[in-house]
Amino acid sequence: MKFANKLIRYKEKGKILFLIFICLLFSQCVEEFDFETEDFESILVVNTTVTNEVKRQQVLLSRTFRFEDNGPLLESGATIKVVEENTGIEYLFEEVSSGTYLSVQEFAAMPDKKYQLIINTSDGRSYVSEKVMLPNEISIDRVYPKRMANTRGVEGIGILVDTFDPTSTSKYYRYKFEETYRITAPFWSPQDIVIITGEEDCIYDFIERPEGRRVCYADNFSNSIIITNTTAFNEDRLTGFLLNFLPSDDIRVVDRYSILVKQFVQSKEANGFYQILKDFSESESLFSQVQPGFIEGNIISENNKDEIVLGFFDVSSVSERRIFFDSNDFIGDLTKFDFGCQAILPVIDVENEETREAFERRWIRVASDRSNMFVSMESNGPPEPEGCKSTIDGFTFVTPRECGDCTAFGRSEVPDFWED
Repeated sequence: MKFANKLIRYKEKGKILFLIFICLLFSQCVEEFDFETEDFESILVVNTTVTNEVKRQQVLLSRTFRFEDNGPLLESGATIKVVEENTGIEYLFEEVSSGTYLSVQEFAAMPDKKYQLIINTSDGRSYVSEKVMLPNEISIDRVYPKRMANTRGVEGIGILVDTFDPTSTSKYYRYKFEETYRITAPFWSPQDIVIITGEEDCIYDFIERPEGRRVCYADNFSNSIIITNTTAFNEDRLTGFLLNFLPSDDIRVVDRYSILVKQFVQSKEANGFYQILKDFSESESLFSQVQPGFIEGNIISENNKDEIVLGFFDVSSVSERRIFFDSNDFIGDLTKFDFGCQAILPVIDVENEETREAFERRWIRVASDRSNMFVSMESNGPPEPEGCKSTIDGFTFVTPRECGDCTAFGRSEVPDFWED
């Protein structure tokens, strides 16, 4: 059955199924709202893309769920295989966690060969995909940052992509990316305070602080559908395609930034499937009266021709490229991320006639709250003397935790791929 002949149903159930599908495939449902599902139907959801990368390929299976339920219903106990038509080779999959299946052996889709996905669920139902061929492989020419303003006039850094297929056979592109960014805590200090209780002459002491809380790294993954095509161009070329935009005051560009871009060359049919998903997922059309409807992908039930299956068996060629840059090289005089660091100084509240003893007790409570606060010191102040202290004087102060402890934002381990 050709994709162009697939049934498109414009009805209320389609609206609900599409929204559920977006949630299951792309985790875009982040805000809660009151909704009660009527005429619920349990539908198999298939999320998979087999690529030309030599790896354990992945298939994700789940079931649609009611909005009032807590998350998707993962489909366990299925048997899955991908069959290479030309050779008859079968690549078997095993369930590694609930609803997640990986190929038993590593393999890569090869040119000029067709592949078919076959699923047998634990309730005895069988599902098959259309036979799909791997598109032409095209490498990314260039990924680069550029200072710019977005369509709303917000200034920041755009991540742009250039690519070109001289054979003009690719045309349809889908992108994913993985961001990693470095954060340096602005008020980190090499010494920490230990509160001492039970000793009349000692209130606190200084200890060496682990360096690992000064510089951290955090990750972010694309969670929207990024597709484009070159069918309206004279040649199969993308120049300056805007993949991602980073406002200048975003924490991701507070220091150093890296992005790994993955380019998927896909079929016209896959592009059409993702285009409808993209159109539906746009905030302007999510609950509008005119919806794209419900579209069946290229997977059908062998037991019941009227059964709805959500998903598309995609076979795509992939190329990737990673870049690094220092944010200051592009942001310059633009507004930068504000950590919101407000220093709380150890000062006796004279206005309210606070006694020394009351002050010491209050400061101990403040300095002990490490879930929210961070004890720091003036970097240009004199070194604190060794030994425990009977008063809290000098250049010690408290800030919000994220101002001195970078683990409030990320992890301290340096990624293997990181370049300074």
